Amino acid sequence: MRKRVYITGGSSGIGLGLAQYYAKMGCDIILMARNQEKLDAAVSACNSVAVNSGQVIKGESLDITDYHSLAVAMDKVVSRDGAPDLLILCAGVAGNQRFLDTTADEFDRIVDINLAGSREVVRAVLPCMLQRRSGQVAFVSSMAGLIGLYGYGAYSASKFAVTGLAQVLRQELAGSGVRVHLICPPEVNTPMIAAESAQGVPQTRFLKDLVGTMEIDVAAKKIARGISKHQAVIIPGIRASIMAWTARHFPELFARSSQWLLRWKFGQQY
Repeated sequence: MRKRVYITGGSSGIGLGLAQYYAKMGCDIILMARNQEKLDAAVSACNSVAVNSGQVIKGESLDITDYHSLAVAMDKVVSRDGAPDLLILCAGVAGNQRFLDTTADEFDRIVDINLAGSREVVRAVLPCMLQRRSGQVAFVSSMAGLIGLYGYGAYSASKFAVTGLAQVLRQELAGSGVRVHLICPPEVNTPMIAAESAQGVPQTRFLKDLVGTMEIDVAAKKIARGISKHQAVIIPGIRASIMAWTARHFPELFARSSQWLLRWKFGQQY
């Protein structure tokens, strides 16, 4: 049987990159996002690299923050197209402002999309995976979900929460046949990041440049490889992996080094 892959946020960025990767592998793909025009373009892009005419590649327009209707909408998708073998939760937004410059409404909006949206999609899909006793759920967090980064108060808070949710579910689902993956990429060259960079604070840009920016196809390939190997935590990129390891094992050294670099670049009152 072909693998059936559901991808939220599948109309652009990492989600679309992964959709095209799995389309090349012959999988059936269900893309989910709000904008129908972008979904149609994404479905066309996936069809262009599909390997056989029998593949099912569809776009489903839905709002993952509309919690009241989301469960019903997901039930309809599952009933029509079948339960996913792999659910990838890519839908998300970025926000690059200092904490005191971020309004409470904007902070909550970022958390709602990045955390609560993924939470409710999993809540809707997980029961059918458990009934079948198989499946994979892949949360797309971020390096900012492992390491707090200047200018990412709301974004890091939302992604740290995604990291925590994935860790909890991995424990709760042990032995159920459902595997949970946490994906923590560094910056990937997506439209979302391009929009953020145009308005972001320079300190964030400086720190992110130390790790580097990955192209979408490279990131998608590394992420998909980690999922296929059943890796619990997937950090694509050598520099990102080294930084995450350093921050975890030498937190004080990492914090002091980051502060020193910011002072060196921007002065004492960075």
